[in-house]
Formats: sequence, structure tokens, C-alpha cells
Amino acid sequence: MSDDKKQTPEQAPTDKPEIRYVPIEYMPGMHDDDDEIDLLELAKKIWDGRWTIIKITGVFILLGLFWALFSPVEYESEAILMPEIQVQETGGTAGRLLQQFGGAFGLGGIGAEGMPAGTIPPLLYPRIVNSLPFQLELLNHEVEFRDYGVTTTWPDFLEIHYPTPLATLAVDYTVKLPLTVLSGVRSLFEDDPDSLLATLPDDPTQSQYISITEEQQELVNQLRERISVSQDEETGLLTTRVKLQDARASAELNRFLIERLKEYVIDYRLEKARQNLEFAQDQLAEAETRFEETQVALAEFQDRNVSLGTARAQIELERLQDEKNLAFNVYSSVAQQVEQARLTLQEQTPIFKEVQAVTVPSENSDPNRPMVLVVFTLLGGILAVGYVFISPLVSNLGDHLS
Repeated sequence: MSDDKKQTPEQAPTDKPEIRYVPIEYMPGMHDDDDEIDLLELAKKIWDGRWTIIKITGVFILLGLFWALFSPVEYESEAILMPEIQVQETGGTAGRLLQQFGGAFGLGGIGAEGMPAGTIPPLLYPRIVNSLPFQLELLNHEVEFRDYGVTTTWPDFLEIHYPTPLATLAVDYTVKLPLTVLSGVRSLFEDDPDSLLATLPDDPTQSQYISITEEQQELVNQLRERISVSQDEETGLLTTRVKLQDARASAELNRFLIERLKEYVIDYRLEKARQNLEFAQDQLAEAETRFEETQVALAEFQDRNVSLGTARAQIELERLQDEKNLAFNVYSSVAQQVEQARLTLQEQTPIFKEVQAVTVPSENSDPNRPMVLVVFTLLGGILAVGYVFISPLVSNLGDHLS
């Protein structure tokens, strides 16, 4: 082979193509131009439609002002209670302390399995308050609406003394217009509903059912939304809240709610103890009567037999004395049972300590006017920007379809 055709290993040709790897993150300007164009187009569309956005947002701001100024004013009263946590005896003073002040020690989550029979767990208190008989009692309780100068029930206040707010009227005759017309037509063909007080039985526990009208059920549903009873799982504290159109009325109804809840829980808890006490008292009355009869019989016998000269008279005297002693022992034993039943009744009485008493709110809770304005402004801005972007697409689609 000639020299000019000789090739060094470095000059030898290869069949494999040369491959170079370049990290993609270092490739300059991969999508920068596209993103920049998109952002510029978006900004240009917003700028071109700025007057439309301003107009739509302005309309929503006016709506927000109207809603904030003419919405119904509400006042919320609040109270905080510490219920007694009843658990079964765990021994010694520590067990009794846990029974009485378990909520304060953060033991509010004690389950119903740790409680003695006949105890209502605090977790069930909200269900009790939302029950129909309880709600009917609240609806029929008269409270003072001080700002309106009237003392009456809440349904009567709404029907006679409370002027309908402009915001509510606007909603009823715009968004809810079909429902408003239907309700008006229905009222022409219906008799006036009976009073709520007439449908509430004297003793709800003895009634098998409660019948209410559709209007009354609507009032109950509205009241349930205005009343809140909740328990903090960590501390066991109960918080009651009542929201009405008057500050004084909300506080009074909250106070009545707490007192009625206490009565319900106490009555349920002490029902068995009261039955035992009543039975013991009946037995005590019988034992006392029997003891008095034996005393009289012994005294009469002694009066008739002063000398007790015969053996038969001596035996009769001993018999009467034995009867009197037996009657006295029975009487004394039953008297102790009565006292024990009274102590048990006292011990089992649930305790509600008020951590925070019912307060008369000094400021309204609703409406939150700044928040209403912020929400309406944001909603108007979002809808306005969406309209600016969507309206050209809708126009193009209409042109294509036509």
C-alpha cells in the first residue's frame, strides 16, 4: 500500500455520526417568544376592554353598597357554659374531680360509655335544642324587642312589627319573583294558620306526635339557622348563640334557651332518683303510721292493765312492745333511705357553670358592610374580565353559525 493512502488512526473514517448532548435548560429562548406574545395579547385585551370592566365593576359596587346599606341588621348574643362531666367512679378524690370539672381539664371528649345510666352526653345538647318540641317552645316564648318597643314572640314580631328590609324586597321581586307570586296565590286559598302555642302539647313526653303547618315548619327552619349550640372538643365548653333582629331580644331568647336546656337535662337525669325518693317517702309514711298505731295500742293496753298481775297480761305487754320496737326500726330504716335518696338526688343534679354570661350585643353581627363591598367588587371584577375575554369568542361563533 502507498504512503499517500496510508491513514493514521486519528484520520481513519468512522461510520457512526457524531452526537452532542446539550442540556435543554440551557437552550436559549425555547418558548420565551410565545409566552411573551400571549401575555402581551392578554394585557392588550384587558386594556382595550378597560371601560367595559370599569362599568361592570362599578355596577357591582353599587349593588354591594345597596346590599350593605339596606340588608336586615342582625344581633348575635353569646354565652359560654361549662357542663359537669359525669363519669363512673374511678376511685378517690381524683375520680370525683374528674366528674365535676372534666371539661375544664380538657376532658370534654369523654364518651357516653364512661357515664352512668341516665346521663345525657353534652355532645347531644345541640340535637336537643334542634328538636321540634324545643324549637316550638322557643318560638312561643315572649321576649322584649326594645328597639321596636314591643314584647312578643318572634313569629308575631316578624308578621306585625318588623318592616321588611329593602334588600329582602329586592330579592323577593327579582330573583325570587316566581316563588313570591306562588306564595301570594296560595295564601288566597288557605285559612290563617293556627297559633304555634295551640300545637304545642302541655307535656311533650306524653304526646305521640306533634302536628304543625307548613308555615310553622318554615319558621322552625329559620329559627334553627339563627340558633347555635356547639361544644369545644378540647375543653368541653358549650357555646350558645342566638341571632335576632334586636339586641335585647337575642339576649333574652338565649337566656331562655339555656334555662330550658338545664331543665331538660336535669329532669332527664333525675327522673330515676325522683322515683326512688317518691317511693321511699311513701314507704316512710306507711311506716310512720304503723309505728304510731303500735304506740297507741301499747299505751291503751298499759292504761287498761295498770297492775299487770297476770302472766297473760305480761305476755301481751311484751308483744305490744316488740311490735312497737319493730315498727320503730322499720320507720328508722325507711327514714334513712329517704335521706339517702335525697342525698342521691342532690349529688346527681347536673351543674352548669357560666364561664361567660349571656351578653347583650352592642354591635350588629350582620351585615358586615366592608366584607360585602369587597365581595361584590371582586365578583364584579372577575365577571367583567371574563366577559371581555368571552364576548369576542361568542361573536365569532355566532358569525360562523350564521
